[in-house]
Amino acid sequence: MHSPDDTHTPSHIGQEINGPGRTYFDNVVIDNLLESFMELAAEVWTIRDRQAVLEAVLKSRGIDAETLIEAHRPDPAEAAARKAMRAAFAERLLAGFLRRPDTLAKQETPS
Repeated sequence: MHSPDDTHTPSHIGQEINGPGRTYFDNVVIDNLLESFMELAAEVWTIRDRQAVLEAVLKSRGIDAETLIEAHRPDPAEAAARKAMRAAFAERLLAGFLRRPDTLAKQETPS
């Protein structure tokens, strides 16, 4: 990883490449993978935290959430809503891959 004040850092490091986000490694694909990984980690932690709180609240009220969840069968409207949520999640997770490394190659080509 390069720091912005490193005199050996290529000029494109730390600059936006064809879209939102910054670059930190020489290869933008690594940045894209890291961005996707961090987005997934944030999503997973948020879910785990909220699930733990929900289970604690339900347990304090005498509700067996695990059995109820396993027995639940969504109706068509709920299934459609969850499908849309899953698509939005995948879009956010993979958004970093919209930044193309070919733009970087054009920046490095001498004029």
